[in-house]
Amino acid sequence: MTVLKKTVLKIENLVVHRGRQVVLQDVSLRLDGPGFYGLIGPNGGGKSTLLSVICGLLAASSGQVEVLGTTPPRAAPRIGYVPQAASFDRSFPVTLRGMLGTALIGPGLFARPDAQKTARIDAALAQTGILELANRSLSALSGGQLQRGLIARALATDPEFLLLDEPTASVDQSYADRLFELLCDLSQKIPVLVVSHGLSHIAAHCERVFCVNHILWEAKNYATASDLAAEIFNDPVHCGRHEVEA
Repeated sequence: MTVLKKTVLKIENLVVHRGRQVVLQDVSLRLDGPGFYGLIGPNGGGKSTLLSVICGLLAASSGQVEVLGTTPPRAAPRIGYVPQAASFDRSFPVTLRGMLGTALIGPGLFARPDAQKTARIDAALAQTGILELANRSLSALSGGQLQRGLIARALATDPEFLLLDEPTASVDQSYADRLFELLCDLSQKIPVLVVSHGLSHIAAHCERVFCVNHILWEAKNYATASDLAAEIFNDPVHCGRHEVEA
C-alpha cells in the first residue's frame, strides 16, 4: 500500500516586486513530506526573498502560496526559520538562553519558560554544541556561535517545517559538516529547506535542489559542486544578469 506524502509547500505562479523591480517571476514549487531540499543561486537572485514569502514575512505581489495546508502567516508559528547571522542585531541585551526562550514563552513579554520548555531549550543548545554558552550575552558571541544559537532557537520550537538561510556562512568547515549531518537527521522527520552557497554540502546531502535567479528551476544534475555551479552560472537560458538585490 502506497503512503501518500502530505504537501508541505505549494507555490503557483509567484511574483514578488520590490518597488518597480521584479525579484521573483512566475515561481512554482511543490514539496511533499519530509525531506532535505536545497535552494541555491547567485547573490541577488531572490533566494532570501523566497524564504521570506514562505515564512509570511513578505507578501506576494501575485500568485498562490500554501504552507502546511494554510497561508504563510497562519503557518508561521509552526515554521522554524533561521535567518543569516549577519542580519541579526546582537546589541539586544539578552543571553543566549534568553534568546531561545523568546521563541517559547508565548504571550507576555515577561513570562518565563516552565521546566518543560527549559528542558527543550537545553536540548536544542546541546544539539547544536553550545550548551556551555547558554548564559553568555549575544554581544559576546562570535558570528559562528550566534549562527548556532539561531539554529538552536528554531529547533527548540519543535517545528513542522525548517527553513535556513545560509546557516554555514559564519561557521568553520568542521561545524558545517556536522550541521549538515544534523539537518539530514532532522529531514527524516520534517521537511528541511536550506539556502546555501556551500555547493559541496548541497550536492552531497540534498535529495532535491532548486536554483533561483529571479525564476526557479530544479537542478537536473548535482552529483558534485561543479555540476551545481554549472546549473547556476553556465546556463544562458536561466542565468541572465539582473540589477536586483534580494
